[in-house]
Amino acid sequence: MARPTRVAWTASGALVVVGAVAIGGLAAGAARHTGHDAPAGKALVRSHETSGSAERGGQNSRDTSTPIKGSGSRPDSVSSASTADVSISADDIKAFVAAHSAALKSKNRAAFIAGFDTKHPDLALHEGQLFDNLRKIPLTTASYSVSTVSGSGATATAVVTFVHQITGVDSVPVVERYKWTVQRTAANGPLEVVAVSGAPAEHNYPAPWDAVAGLTVLTKPKVVIMADDSSAAFAKSHASALESDAEYDLSHWTGGPGTAPGFAVFLTADRARYEGIYSQDRAESVGVTVPIAAAGNTGNIENTSGFYPSSRIAVDTTQYKNLATVDADIVFKHEMAHAMIGPFDDQSAASGQNHLWVVEGFAEWESQRMYSTADLLYNGVSLHAYLAKHSIPTALPTDSQVYSANADVSGLGYFYSHMAMRYIAAKYSPAKVDQFVLYVYKHATGSTCVDDAMKNVLATTTVQFTQGFEKWLRSSV
Repeated sequence: MARPTRVAWTASGALVVVGAVAIGGLAAGAARHTGHDAPAGKALVRSHETSGSAERGGQNSRDTSTPIKGSGSRPDSVSSASTADVSISADDIKAFVAAHSAALKSKNRAAFIAGFDTKHPDLALHEGQLFDNLRKIPLTTASYSVSTVSGSGATATAVVTFVHQITGVDSVPVVERYKWTVQRTAANGPLEVVAVSGAPAEHNYPAPWDAVAGLTVLTKPKVVIMADDSSAAFAKSHASALESDAEYDLSHWTGGPGTAPGFAVFLTADRARYEGIYSQDRAESVGVTVPIAAAGNTGNIENTSGFYPSSRIAVDTTQYKNLATVDADIVFKHEMAHAMIGPFDDQSAASGQNHLWVVEGFAEWESQRMYSTADLLYNGVSLHAYLAKHSIPTALPTDSQVYSANADVSGLGYFYSHMAMRYIAAKYSPAKVDQFVLYVYKHATGSTCVDDAMKNVLATTTVQFTQGFEKWLRSSV
């Protein structure tokens, strides 16, 4: 069996290239979960990157998305009619959005783009492309509703929620939120959308169906693959391999029901598009996993429940093509491992104890568990040589080490995290790895989540575990 080169995930669960190959984890604030709807101090996206911010980083509430609008869009104030004649009410917006939703359900393309300022072709073109893309996605549920309306007179701003459920991927309906700028230009005239962007603090926008014209969509039992023109051929030639990677991760889980049933993966070789998708902006990563909030958790923008039942994976295939086949599979298995157990993660508050070594260690171990410790290479050398260079750790990796902005520091943190999971598998059993990780995920906001998992799952203490881990590294690597 070919020996994989070192695959290390960096801060925020994003897959990054460090030395040889680095794999990320989750996007949050900076990675693990790209800080979408995440409470301060918690990351929402599991990605693979070497970003300086921790995976459970705080959120940026600024609206950084670029609105889609024509160069000649009308001004916010309209003087051709009295304010009373052109005033837009919340009921007006709700009726408009309801018609938009009905058009999608009835597969009426013309009705779907109606009202999107046809005087500016870019808006109508974008909505038409969105309609065409959504028609290709296997959706169990797909509808639009209004979350909030603000403004007065002839111009209003609405937060419009796209409630959807990808068949075989999402266990429950999830959301993507848009900001629509709506105007009425004549007395009692029709509404027109003059600009579209992601809602403030909405990091799940733009999704591939928003950003790509002519999206390629391939559906397998456990994975829905989306790709732009730069990776359409790659998607078609690797679809079976991605399905195998999904089946691999799901078949190994022994922690019980509740995992993600499947995975949605977006592929692109366009670096700018990759960094912009889901507003993750990860310059260092080549893969990222972004958590998606469930519909109905809240009536506002912020997801206060801490429940993210599904995820979206994006991979830069330019980097993938530069990897050996064995390493490429590791990238997808790592990301899918994050997405698989993401529904268990309590993100309702800041993390109470350093535990990113559990998050990233599990994904590293899961993606490479088919290899013996002796078969692994790290940065092109044996683990023994790598460890001899960096020494045996006397403590478990801290969150700041795992998600350090310094690639070498982060890479070492990923390495120790991976080895700690191998130690649990060797000393206690692979099933105990799943039980241990599950306990930490479900109690992630607790101040002693790792200590409690040591006690309740492994019947040991963190100090005793660390001592045993140190001895195991000396004798096994």
